[in-house]
Amino acid sequence: MRVITLLNTFPPGYTGGAEVSAYHTSKGLLQAGLECSVLVLNNRTPSATDEWYELGNLPVHRVTFRTRRRTPLSDVFDARIYRAVLRELRQLRPDIVHIHNVSGATLSPYLACRAAGVPVVNTLHDLWLLCPNNMLYRPNASFCDPASPARRCGSCFRRYDFWGLIPHRRAVFAALTSNVRAFIAPSRALIRQLTRAGYDERRFRWLPYGFADHPPAPPRHPALRHIATDAREHRTIVFAGGGVEIKGANVLAEAIPLLLHQVERLRLLIAGGGEERILARFRQYAPAVQVLGPLPFDEMRALLRMADLTLVPSVWHENSPVVIYESFQLGNPVVGSEFGGIPELIDHGETGYLFPVGDAAALADQVIFHFARPAYERRRMRHRCVEKARTQLSLEKHITGLLLIYREVSGL
Repeated sequence: MRVITLLNTFPPGYTGGAEVSAYHTSKGLLQAGLECSVLVLNNRTPSATDEWYELGNLPVHRVTFRTRRRTPLSDVFDARIYRAVLRELRQLRPDIVHIHNVSGATLSPYLACRAAGVPVVNTLHDLWLLCPNNMLYRPNASFCDPASPARRCGSCFRRYDFWGLIPHRRAVFAALTSNVRAFIAPSRALIRQLTRAGYDERRFRWLPYGFADHPPAPPRHPALRHIATDAREHRTIVFAGGGVEIKGANVLAEAIPLLLHQVERLRLLIAGGGEERILARFRQYAPAVQVLGPLPFDEMRALLRMADLTLVPSVWHENSPVVIYESFQLGNPVVGSEFGGIPELIDHGETGYLFPVGDAAALADQVIFHFARPAYERRRMRHRCVEKARTQLSLEKHITGLLLIYREVSGL
């Protein structure tokens, strides 16, 4: 079986959870004996590019187009991308196209696959089918109701990705993706949101992510090498959301004074970019709090290996955060918001802790409680995290489920 993985960014470029999961899935498909390549398409770049490269042994074709004046309509369809996808389909003749995030690639790939008669499956990483900001999130931190008609989006949160604000957006997006034979959702919470908006539940397949489990390489990043020299002298907490509001950065900033007061030898490591006004809140607590900035995606495992605890205080409908999977693989319990798909991954008191979304005091209480537990209990939690990663969230289990979906939709 020949598969094209299609998305709008890929390593070594910008790498978020969607790109990390697509990378591991594509590698897993190669290991399972399938022919798999990656097609990266983006119409929001300073210059045009058409290049092939390999990431490991994974072939990647990156085709980008110089940004024209962006309009809501050009966010939805770009003839240049449509033609590029058709060329790829005619050249490689895949049995399946597996689409991931497409905000920078428009919906043109769906139309090209329809024209070529190639079956499509689509892993959904957020709520882009329903909302221009992919989150149903408002500037006042409230949420749109997916069951309510979305006629206008004038009050949308627009600080991050925002695209395709056209009239009757939901209906148009549903029509243009109607050839998707199966939507793959890593969390049941995401399926609930989309079915509440009117999508047929039978179109969805629940399949958690899966990631290759291998020991992290020694860190190359200078700050990580320095941190590694005295990692065991501290109680180290990692937050991978940088200064991003929806990742709960403000909630964490509010909790820091409580944590520093109650937890001895605390060190909080902040990875990722974001808004400077939020990052400045973190920097005022240096040196106990260290802002590392964006890290290469293959360095995150080295950072998590040095941690005692990972924080995921997201304030939006988080789907299935990749950092939780990676933390569990390395025996790192997670403190997460009781919101979205996060509770589907964390077993409270066993592999981590849950707290009410947005409640900084409750977040601090869970961290304080964890470090107050006897060392043998914390070690037992670490073992349970590893066990869960290996038995329930493995790459092998993900690929097995994915192949069943591929065969279902392709008939092969």
